[in-house]
Amino acid sequence: MMPSMSIELKWLPPFQGPLEIGRTSATIQIRFGIENATRSWDVWSESVQDGARVSAYPLAIWLASSWWRIRWEPLPSRIRLTQDQVPADTNWRISHELPAAGYGFIWPQLGFASDGESIRVICRQSPALSQEPAHYLSEFDVAVPAREFETGIDSFMDLVLRRLDTLGETELHLLWREVLAERSDREQSAARKIEARLGYDADEAPPDLLESLLNLATEVGADATDEIAPVCAGRNPIGALQKVMSLASRPGIHGRVSIPAQASVPNGTVPPWQRARQLATSVRRSLGLGVEPLDDKTLSELLRISPDDLNEKPSVHALMGLAVRTGNDRDLKLLFHKRNRPARRFEAARFIADYLSAEGSDRWLPITDAATARQKLQRAFAAEFLCPIDSLQLYLGDEFLPEAFEDAAEHFGISEMAIKSHLANHHLISRTLVDSDPIS
Repeated sequence: MMPSMSIELKWLPPFQGPLEIGRTSATIQIRFGIENATRSWDVWSESVQDGARVSAYPLAIWLASSWWRIRWEPLPSRIRLTQDQVPADTNWRISHELPAAGYGFIWPQLGFASDGESIRVICRQSPALSQEPAHYLSEFDVAVPAREFETGIDSFMDLVLRRLDTLGETELHLLWREVLAERSDREQSAARKIEARLGYDADEAPPDLLESLLNLATEVGADATDEIAPVCAGRNPIGALQKVMSLASRPGIHGRVSIPAQASVPNGTVPPWQRARQLATSVRRSLGLGVEPLDDKTLSELLRISPDDLNEKPSVHALMGLAVRTGNDRDLKLLFHKRNRPARRFEAARFIADYLSAEGSDRWLPITDAATARQKLQRAFAAEFLCPIDSLQLYLGDEFLPEAFEDAAEHFGISEMAIKSHLANHHLISRTLVDSDPIS
């Protein structure tokens, strides 16, 4: 069961500083289920404290100003994590890591990354040699359902704003009122969501870029466009979008999904990897495939393409893979972007996953490197479909060594990285053994 989020306040006598800071002086506990991010060693009292003595106002201002990005922005694929598993990118850290709340207070090393359905919360201990008077002790990595996260933030904001009412209308009143208005307006909410997925703060995306993506949503599907936006994030988002549009106009490979109707899509209330495993098992069962590796002929037949298509290198570099629905709902134009056989097999399986799980209103089925729930489901499906975890464990036995991973990759026809990621996702090896894609 995924944890809820709560921010608990115990008001204190005013600290020195601006009226808003003094009025909201408090001992604050930030909890995610049983995990307490504010548990710390207090150097002055030489004791362990469950709460942090800070002001709630900076925390509230930071959450309100970062709300859209925390709620919707996935970890950009261009960012790699440091050894402490936090993104080494200034723009990202300002909007996603709690120490950016600032105002001179000592905040927990707490970071947030959204996949759309849940918020991943990464908490790290204070550095061992820290000279600060509060040394945070907790270290955890949990996923909070997005709705639970919203409820926790909303409750906290209500407490802080009521505390501030005696001061009149503050900056926080204005900022949070604007966030709530945008959340309740369908068009504004859609625009803010796309901005966040592009890596922009609210109302800061180039107007022509935002308009282009909103128009694209009406043509190819809102959910599909939400997946394309992170691909365009970076220094030249307009150029990236032009490359995506150019990709969609290419001839591609004609395919047609050939999966029996008995292959059912699981309920969306469980995590993506669980839905993916259930879906992969369901498809294998409906096809009578058992648990053996799939050869190229069998895999290509599911998409009505030639086995040679799984070995062909694309003529141009693409930012993503894409399937475009054409004519009959089952007919697809497949635009692969991977360049070697194991990766193209994996991509083919991802096409199948997205076809089976995406909304029917999506005319485009994007295959990207982003850490969204939809892309996580695709990757987890492809891993389980091509390499069932039970079969992988049986093949490896007790040999969880680099040479064994290489042999398994050859046996199942996927990359060694996919083998390691599959094992890590099932907690059979450490995530530190996986070199990339650390948040999926």
